[in-house]
Amino acid sequence: MSEAAAALVIDETRFTGDGADLNLLHWLRQAEQAIESSSNDDLLASLQSLHTFFLKLLLPSASPSLPKAGRPIRHLVTRCVVKIHHKVESRSLFDFVQSLVKAVSDGGSKNMSAVENVARVACWYCIGEVIKEHGMNMMSFMAEICTSSVKVLRNTNLSVLLRCQAVLAFSRSLHSAGRALPDALVKDLLKALRNGLQDRALPVQRACAETFISLHNYTSATPLQSTLDSVAPLVFKSLETADYLTRRALSRLLAILLAATQTPGSGAPAPDQSKKVTKTGEDALSEPTVVTSAAEDKGAKTLLSNAEMLRFLSTQYNRPNTPRRLRNAILDVYVTLFTTLGSDYVESHYAEIVKHIMDEIILSSRGQTGRYEILTSRDAATLMLRDLIGVRLLSETAQVMALREWANSYVKKWQPQPLPGQSTTHKLVLVVALREVAGLLEQLGNAPPSILELLAEPLVRLLSHSSHSVRVAAAYALRRFCYLNPSQLSRILDILLVELQKDLGMLGTPTAPKDLSHRIMGKSLALSALIAVGPSRPLYMAHDAPTKVFDLAVSMLKRAGDHDVAVATVEVQVGWNLIAGLMSLGESFVRQNLSQLLVLWRNALPKPTSKDASVGERGEAEWVFLLVVRECALAAVFNFLRHNSSLVNIDAARRLATLFTNTLNFVNGFATAFAEALREQAANPQATSPAFTARPSLVERESNLRRRVLQCFSALGPSSATESMQAALLQSAITVFADPENYSGSAAQAAIAAQAGQFTSVWQSTDGYAFGLTSLLQARELGRRSDSEEAFLNRDRIEVSIDSQLVRPIVGSLEHDVLDLLVADELSTPPMPPSSQTGVIDAGLELFSIMFPHQSVEGQVQSLATLSSHVRSGKLEKNPGRKQAVLANTIAALRQSLSLSETSSVRSRKAFSNSQVGDLIKSLLQDAILDPNTGIRQASAEAMGLMSSLAGSSYLSTQVQWLVDQVVNNRVPESRAGCALAFGEIYSHVGGLAGGPILKTIVNILMSLATDPHPIVHFYAMSALSQVVNAANLSYSPYVPNTLGMLANIYLLETHEPDGGSLGSVNLRGDLPAYQVICRILHALVGVLGPELQEPGKIRSLVFLLVHEFSEEVDEGLAVEAIKCVQQFLMFAPAEVDIPKLLQTFRTHLASTRRPLKVAAITALYQIVQRDAMLISKLGGNQLVEDLFGLLDDDPSLEGVRNVITSWLQQTAAALPSGWIDLCQRIMTRTAPAKPAVYQPQSQSTGTATFVMDDEGQSLGAMETSSTSGLSSRWRTQLFALQCLHNIVLAVAEHGKPENFDPVLAKRSGANPRQMLFSRVADIVRMAFSASAALVMEVRLEGLVVLRDVIERFSSSADPDFEGALLLEQHQAPIAAALTPSFGSDSGPDVLALAVQICAVFVGSGVVKEVNRMGRILKLLTSALEQCRDGDMQSLGDVEDLSANAAVMLKVSILAAWTELQVASVRQAYLVDVVKPYRWLLGPFWIGALRDYAHVRTDPEMGAGGPNLTGAVDLANGLGREVLLPYYETGCPKMMHALAVALNSNDKFALGAMDGQAFTTPAEPTTIPPIRTEPCANFYIIYGLAFERLVKCLGDSSASLMAQVCLKLIQSLVQPRMSGNVFQGAFFDELCTVCYRVGMGERATLKADMCDVMREFVVSRKGQDGSDAAQTRRALAVTTHVLRSAISSKDIQSTFSQADGAVDRVVFLRAAFTAYTKIVECIEPTQRADLYAVAIHLFGDLLADETPGMDYAGQLFPVLKMLLDAILGTGSQVPGMGNATGERVIHGLLSLCLSHVDEMRTRVNPVANIKIKNNLLAMTLILTSLPPSLSVSRVVIESICYTIGQYLGSASERAELGLTAVHCTSTLLTASLRPTSSGKPSPILQHASLNLLPPIISFISESLVSSSTDVQSLEAIRETLKCLISWTSGLKDDLKPRGFGVLLPTLCLLLDPPGTSPSQLHTIATNTLLSLAQSSPSAFKDATMVMDPEERRKLEKAVRDKVEIEQGRGAQVAAGERKGIELKSFG
Repeated sequence: MSEAAAALVIDETRFTGDGADLNLLHWLRQAEQAIESSSNDDLLASLQSLHTFFLKLLLPSASPSLPKAGRPIRHLVTRCVVKIHHKVESRSLFDFVQSLVKAVSDGGSKNMSAVENVARVACWYCIGEVIKEHGMNMMSFMAEICTSSVKVLRNTNLSVLLRCQAVLAFSRSLHSAGRALPDALVKDLLKALRNGLQDRALPVQRACAETFISLHNYTSATPLQSTLDSVAPLVFKSLETADYLTRRALSRLLAILLAATQTPGSGAPAPDQSKKVTKTGEDALSEPTVVTSAAEDKGAKTLLSNAEMLRFLSTQYNRPNTPRRLRNAILDVYVTLFTTLGSDYVESHYAEIVKHIMDEIILSSRGQTGRYEILTSRDAATLMLRDLIGVRLLSETAQVMALREWANSYVKKWQPQPLPGQSTTHKLVLVVALREVAGLLEQLGNAPPSILELLAEPLVRLLSHSSHSVRVAAAYALRRFCYLNPSQLSRILDILLVELQKDLGMLGTPTAPKDLSHRIMGKSLALSALIAVGPSRPLYMAHDAPTKVFDLAVSMLKRAGDHDVAVATVEVQVGWNLIAGLMSLGESFVRQNLSQLLVLWRNALPKPTSKDASVGERGEAEWVFLLVVRECALAAVFNFLRHNSSLVNIDAARRLATLFTNTLNFVNGFATAFAEALREQAANPQATSPAFTARPSLVERESNLRRRVLQCFSALGPSSATESMQAALLQSAITVFADPENYSGSAAQAAIAAQAGQFTSVWQSTDGYAFGLTSLLQARELGRRSDSEEAFLNRDRIEVSIDSQLVRPIVGSLEHDVLDLLVADELSTPPMPPSSQTGVIDAGLELFSIMFPHQSVEGQVQSLATLSSHVRSGKLEKNPGRKQAVLANTIAALRQSLSLSETSSVRSRKAFSNSQVGDLIKSLLQDAILDPNTGIRQASAEAMGLMSSLAGSSYLSTQVQWLVDQVVNNRVPESRAGCALAFGEIYSHVGGLAGGPILKTIVNILMSLATDPHPIVHFYAMSALSQVVNAANLSYSPYVPNTLGMLANIYLLETHEPDGGSLGSVNLRGDLPAYQVICRILHALVGVLGPELQEPGKIRSLVFLLVHEFSEEVDEGLAVEAIKCVQQFLMFAPAEVDIPKLLQTFRTHLASTRRPLKVAAITALYQIVQRDAMLISKLGGNQLVEDLFGLLDDDPSLEGVRNVITSWLQQTAAALPSGWIDLCQRIMTRTAPAKPAVYQPQSQSTGTATFVMDDEGQSLGAMETSSTSGLSSRWRTQLFALQCLHNIVLAVAEHGKPENFDPVLAKRSGANPRQMLFSRVADIVRMAFSASAALVMEVRLEGLVVLRDVIERFSSSADPDFEGALLLEQHQAPIAAALTPSFGSDSGPDVLALAVQICAVFVGSGVVKEVNRMGRILKLLTSALEQCRDGDMQSLGDVEDLSANAAVMLKVSILAAWTELQVASVRQAYLVDVVKPYRWLLGPFWIGALRDYAHVRTDPEMGAGGPNLTGAVDLANGLGREVLLPYYETGCPKMMHALAVALNSNDKFALGAMDGQAFTTPAEPTTIPPIRTEPCANFYIIYGLAFERLVKCLGDSSASLMAQVCLKLIQSLVQPRMSGNVFQGAFFDELCTVCYRVGMGERATLKADMCDVMREFVVSRKGQDGSDAAQTRRALAVTTHVLRSAISSKDIQSTFSQADGAVDRVVFLRAAFTAYTKIVECIEPTQRADLYAVAIHLFGDLLADETPGMDYAGQLFPVLKMLLDAILGTGSQVPGMGNATGERVIHGLLSLCLSHVDEMRTRVNPVANIKIKNNLLAMTLILTSLPPSLSVSRVVIESICYTIGQYLGSASERAELGLTAVHCTSTLLTASLRPTSSGKPSPILQHASLNLLPPIISFISESLVSSSTDVQSLEAIRETLKCLISWTSGLKDDLKPRGFGVLLPTLCLLLDPPGTSPSQLHTIATNTLLSLAQSSPSAFKDATMVMDPEERRKLEKAVRDKVEIEQGRGAQVAAGERKGIELKSFG
């Protein structure tokens, strides 16, 4: 029996007793896995027993022996049955289903047991699923299933769960067996279902809605028109009381029916009922009904027109008696309808949809009944138009179309003075239109030019609208317009400024139009908003615009006193609005004007007088003016504090605090004086003037001013400046948000409403005030710490937003506080501040939370006592709304205050440990934790947790005990839920060791509450338990088994099922999904178990079982939680996860229309890709990547998709670059964005090429064809594709794949060239070219980055097709074409700057080296440089009207680009010709730019030299400095490098520019600046910049290159011709200090440059008057110190770092010794002898060095030669270095070398061999360098010769030594023959040669004896003989015979005995003898005559034999030549 078959064996005894449920679950899961892997034969063998067992489990039984079939058991059983019969066909399935149907056919009775109820539920579930999958063969059951399910549905006495499952089983059966539904049953069925839609149980309503959808999709039993007419009223009625899930189900039903009315053919006559059409899936929705008898045009007719379809909803929406909940639900239907209709439909009917929403939602009579309705309707329209249609449904082309529609149909239609009969757009519509225009602009990035022209003028015109809301919306839209299209910013700023000045001039004149004040206010607000864009778009705003605006504002404020109140009111608002906008520019601008601002604020906020505390004689207009001037001035102060906090020192804080106190006193006095009037206005807000216009009521004015004062105090914070007034401030704040009497509503009306029972909750108020509730506390706080509630319940954000409107009493809008428009943030979405009356409450609450933690204990007790008295005030008893609001505000204030205390000072934390403070807070929180309102409970629970972490252990224990008592004694579900939440928050905040003692108690209580059947209790208990598990982590390990068992048992309980429990609880369960929190606990438990999951056992099995079951559930929120658990499995137990199956599931989720599922799947996919991208490549292929790109294109906000693709690319691009490029190419030219399927799945055409397998990409022609056939990808997708291209090139380069860039190497390695990156250069360039013409600047920039990658990476690549050519030569024209659009008129400064840099990169790359062939690219670069000559540079290329900031930035970029060429010219000679014609411009420009850089960095108050590049930029205002400094920081280091190169090469233009000279022609100056005592004109600036940058770079390894540049520049600057005598004092001390720092801690390369600086400093002053001996000695000391510390010795460790390479170390040592020598030459002659001796000593240490892998001395012998020449060659000139001293130095060095060699005699290793070699060479070098006058001991010479002789034959033993000894011998012998200065050879060397001959002969003879014939020995003998021959040949003629007398016997030793074959040694010897005999016959003869006769005969024979052989070979060659000639002659 196979393992799978064994798993199917049933042993029922295992499923009885304790733990039977879990055992059965485990067995069923194993059985399911076994069924999937079993063979068909095994399944057939087990089939009958399985069926029997499954029926026993499912069927009702009077005495069941098996566990009841709870939810997971019935699901597993059903899946097993379905999977079995997917594999094997059997009639037994029919019998199986028949048994189930028979068991439920009686419908059930009211009195049946709970066990029977569960069994019937299981039967119904199994019937539905089995028929759904296999119903085609069991259609005969449909009648019985229909009858039985209707019977169960109608019986309201049955459980809700049973009724739901019966209806759902029938619904599922319709999927495959719908056409078998008997017509006779349809009428009763539909009647029952319609009644079901009205059922009291919400799950039954959901099930009936689902069944109606199935009937519509899979049968013809529900004609569309009649179904819509009968079902819609019922749906509308049910929607009034529906929860979230029910509303979604009903919305989907209505949306599908309405969408079907748009199907072509739906309006045709109904088909014959006898010809039923079977519909499969949702495909049927899009299929036209085929009616053969109908005319052709009727086949395309729709049942309803688009307008009629939408009016079907709006009619109900706008009925006067439609309740609020229904209106809200209809919005959900709208959203579902548009989603169902899909993108194509919405795009084609966009104008009609917009018109409908405007007319029926915005302008409906219901939508304008009050301010709250207006704002709610506006939000609803925004949700539909922006969040749904704009973001999710419109393609990019459709967005442009939509913009045009809004502009033409709405925005442009409004005119200030419309003509008679001309319609104008309503103000409410305009607000929505302007918001949508801003949103569409946001999506499009840079809008097309036609759109810019269309929008600019109408947006400016709308600023004159009479409605304040419209003006604010227009200002926001204009701000986004200019932010996203910054080229318009400067122009519109100028227009607004001019028009504003013009209108202000007319103000107060008799001819002023009526709407003048509106125009002025709108334009001033827009101008302020655009000024606030400046910090984000600094290159596009004119540098002087802020100054002009500030001057205008100040003049307005000063003029206000000269005009009447009406005019002055407008002027002060304009002035302060403008100043408030200017505050967002930041400290650089504000600092310059702060003193003037403080004066203005002091004047505007005076101390109140007695007149300000009484109504007096002032009229309303005058009071309005006093309120306005203070409110506007404080707005400017508040914006100042928000953006310039660092400018607020203690003095400024005190002055401001005084002003705030003045204002607070004023507003308190005003409120007292106008108490009655304010109360009356508040109670009747419409009685005086419409709210929220340009002139708000006094109530709103007073609230605005009070809010602003409190905000300013909050922004100032708990400063010492406010210490004395903080107690009073706290009381003021408490009064604002918690005083029972401080209430703007009518207390009488509230009391009447409460008495009548009409009050439910403050969160359901619709007056926009909600009894004074803060907007900082939400009705649902559970997901507060996440992004939104979507994060907790995993619901779609739009649906949640619509639902949350019902519990959002405070609706914000930008016009409530326009100051939020004047911030430096991006504001991609409009801010939504609350109204002034709610805003003041929020401000008071925030002030309390900031100040409270910093009070003394007494102050805190006083504040808490006041709060407690307010909360418990008897005045609130008759006003429950105000009571709830006061409690909510108090809890929100405490929570926020405690949250801030957690991160604040120790003092504030200690205050909470006081018992008085703790008790007062505890009493407040304990009242709130039992509150029936969810938001208050959650906020108080969090506050309780925070307090427990702050207050100490005693507080914690008493608090926990109180909660335990409440859980035990209090049976109110909401109170128990609150206590559970508190437990979770307490432990999560306390945690760790402090929470250890209470963990067991908390876990036991929460596990007990989790089994409570009430949904509120078990939902919040399990939510809290998940918090506890996450916080406890490993501490929770002991509780894991019990917790898992509890979760499994809960899963088996019907009371926790979504549709289970009593009628009362099941209706609550929709918003309290228990399974989601169970899954959340599982997620936390997996984190606790961690790697233990890899160990088999019950715990692991149960965890995997539960997660698998949850992942099989249909609820999307639960699926999201299950995916998160699977992510944990991937981390801790990846081997247990079936990746292919999981990937298939994720791909299903990715295709879903439900966003939460997509997001979860993407996140999990990212984790898989990070783990094993290659596996995903095999499983998913390029199709998955294209799907991901399609997702990103449809919804750019899915940031996770970018992460997945990027991670995938980084791991695989190096191996598959060509495939990825194919993919990016397809994405860049994508034909159309993927659309979500609406009626039938649309097969996405993705092509057949794959990026994993394909060898060839699509051809260019194919791509061009496809790209013109449809829409392209969105710009954000194209941008990402370009970023991917950049990453591909980087990945290939970083992973060490050089063959991708080198065709020659690729060919050599045998790689497929078509898969290499170099083969795709044309495609990459083409993509970069397509990006270069994009409308969006970000795409252009990324295209240029890709182009730069191509040039940098492929510049040296050979062309595979043309030998000798470079690959990029053929691409020069396309690259130039791609660069050209960057210089077009629609380009931007950033693009221009990068394009110029790329031009320089190409010119410097070496692709083209002839200047005349560089063409357009060089022309672009040179023309840019030529344009820099213009002072202001108003244009570059075709770009006109550059701002001054942009011009300077471009100049810096252009000059930085040319620096690249100057620096590269050192390595690439052809660049000299490129740069040379422009040196006269470049040198002065570079130095001018560096001077400007220094100026920009200087404090403006110090003053600086005049600007050079900055032109008209006024750096004094600070704004230009802040903008330009980053660009200078980037470009100036490059200019310093170029200047260093120019100065080092003695460029006369650079030298002249340093001296302040200006050049007007390229003619080179004939003279250079003379050496003067004063430094050259620009010395201080350039030297200061270089010195400062050097100091900053020290210690930073990444900046070592810049440090080298600085040292090179300083090397030139220290020369007297540059510095004059400036280095006489402190300058030189600083220089030496920095050089010491370099020497002690920097890399070797920097040390070398530092030594060059010291050398240049001393040598350049040699022989001049300015030379200073002390400085020279100090320079020598620096050099000596660095040299000494770098060379290791017995006592000193080398300071070289590990990062220093061998080459760098040698370069440094060479530079250091050279500098040392040159500096010594500048020292007084009397001291040189000792200093040279020091250098010799240091070199001796080098010879002793034994650093592994390093050979210092071997590469520094030129240095030794230099030192010896310095010592010995000038001995007579160096006092103290006479012969005696010289001899001692030389003897010492030679003795040292001998001792080094002797030490290594017994050591044979690379280090020893190198040391021996270097010392042998050193001794040879010394001996050959000695002058004839110097004497050396014979013993030393003989020792040297002996030592050399010892190592003549050591090449084979010491590989590193090689032939060194032989070469030394050769050198000494040869040198011994050279005459010295005296005309005679050196006696020392002659003596050495005599002592070398015996070792040579011994070496040769020993080689002969040992018969060594290896390559090294033969080479040594050959080289030795050459040496002897050379020496012999160099002897005088009279001495040659004697030399031959030594040489010939030596050669005879090598001759072979007669009769043997000649050996290699014999051949060497005979060849040598023959050549000697020929070259010196007489000496040869004389030498042979004195040889031994035998020896002579042997020699003669060998020579004779050799001659004969040579003659014979010669004859053969001659014959061959003759033969060849003959052949050639006659051939």
